[in-house]
Amino acid sequence: MKRLKLVLWLLSGIVMGNLNATYAQEVYTIVDEQPEPVGGLKAFYDYIEKNLRYPEEAKQKNITGRVVVKFIVDENGKLTNPQIVRGLCESCDAEALRLIREAPAWKPGKKDGKPVKVEVTRPITFSPK
Repeated sequence: MKRLKLVLWLLSGIVMGNLNATYAQEVYTIVDEQPEPVGGLKAFYDYIEKNLRYPEEAKQKNITGRVVVKFIVDENGKLTNPQIVRGLCESCDAEALRLIREAPAWKPGKKDGKPVKVEVTRPITFSPK
């Protein structure tokens, strides 16, 4: 009987450990505190405006509009896994992904007072200046 209790106790620890690991890896969309750029959204869009390289192909074809990008703000505030939700053209999509990959870290989102991974979606506008 003691041996059975010991085995059950060990198995419960393994299962709970896996549940905790899964919880830590979960990506949220709704959290207690949303992630935000250091300096606010204005600072983020200032970064985009300053660093956006309007693709020559898009200029020549007079392509304008928005690329919608989703990405994950991880527990440390790093922007990871950028993906195009709604694209404009291949070159603009690639530029939007580059901007997100190179963006400064954000203040991470929090759930139950702990930093967690949060999925964020933002538009990036392409238009001639």
